[in-house]
Amino acid sequence: MTLNLEKHLSTRAKVLQGSLGKQTSVPIAGLINLGSGTPDFVPPVEVFDAMQEALSSNRVQYTTWTGIPELRKAIAEKLKRDNHVEYDYENELIVTSGAQEALMITLMTLLDPGDNALIPSPHYDEYTRDTKILGGELIPVATTPESNFTIDVADLEAAITPRTKAIVIVSPNNPTGTVLSREKLIEIGALAQKYDLIIVSDEIYEYYVFDGSEHVSMASLPGMRERTITMNSFSKSFGMTGLRLGYIAAPAALIESMLPFHHAMMICANVVTQYGGLAAISQSRDWFVDVLKEYDRRRQSWMTLLESIGIGYSKPQGAYYIFVDIRSTGLTSAAFVKRAREEAKLVFQPGTIGGGAGEGFIRGAMTTASPAFEEGLERFKAFIQKLKS
Repeated sequence: MTLNLEKHLSTRAKVLQGSLGKQTSVPIAGLINLGSGTPDFVPPVEVFDAMQEALSSNRVQYTTWTGIPELRKAIAEKLKRDNHVEYDYENELIVTSGAQEALMITLMTLLDPGDNALIPSPHYDEYTRDTKILGGELIPVATTPESNFTIDVADLEAAITPRTKAIVIVSPNNPTGTVLSREKLIEIGALAQKYDLIIVSDEIYEYYVFDGSEHVSMASLPGMRERTITMNSFSKSFGMTGLRLGYIAAPAALIESMLPFHHAMMICANVVTQYGGLAAISQSRDWFVDVLKEYDRRRQSWMTLLESIGIGYSKPQGAYYIFVDIRSTGLTSAAFVKRAREEAKLVFQPGTIGGGAGEGFIRGAMTTASPAFEEGLERFKAFIQKLKS
């Protein structure tokens, strides 16, 4: 008898079918990915040395569920130094297997079926997927090109329902590159206090800021530490994407509530990676100066090109993306991405991922190494000229 797969799949599996698209490990000749979210620099050599030492010393057993104490101490020191907020490393931090796990256990802790969280749109689409898995709803609150995709707090307030549990903020933002100002964060914080909501603050792009923009941690603002869950990752800050290491900082009661979910999925983060993360976070970030300078060079190249061919964009204040306005081509975001791949061998992300407010835009990025980056920009220019001819 043939297996009836439809009968056996859970409702949540059916809801999510196809949501990731088709994955392939086979490279397609000639493709240049100008929209990738994976940084192209390698981690500092000290990361690999520490991981090798951990392997050589047979440090491969489970750690404490929350992570090795040395790493949690170093994270707490970093949060005090860079983010101006103090945490007890014993009770207010969890080391996770990347920010993806941090996100999932955070939402599992906060949302029952039927509950919702608010998030500015456009946004990273994993938030939607995880919320659906839990039977909750992620309510996208649209931002506009005219505001450089900065959320209007009045729109956030209008979206609150009796089942709203949290507001998610991502600053610097993926995909728009928007950085929320201190004043805007204070407004959002006041709204959270008014309605007794949790703030989930995704800060994985904190070190990527340009033109004098300031990254401000929500938990550092008056009255916000007690109601903020801060998520961060070593993936973007240190180029450790495949090593899967992140963390959550939150009040002790929230951390305690998250631990069963963390233990069920991971028990603990990869121990060898934890030692690599300890080496990464314990050293000066002087090495990152040149990385940021190169990403800024690519950002400037993107903007110069777009202006030269008459294509608009949302000026990226942070992260390593550029939100390109392709409305003048007459194509939808999805159609543009499809044709760019087929006709120019260029890969982008459609701006509609994450709530739909980015229709008419695509996500470009600064994460492609030279000379492929420059070749990709030339292909993009030729493709636009072809569309307009």
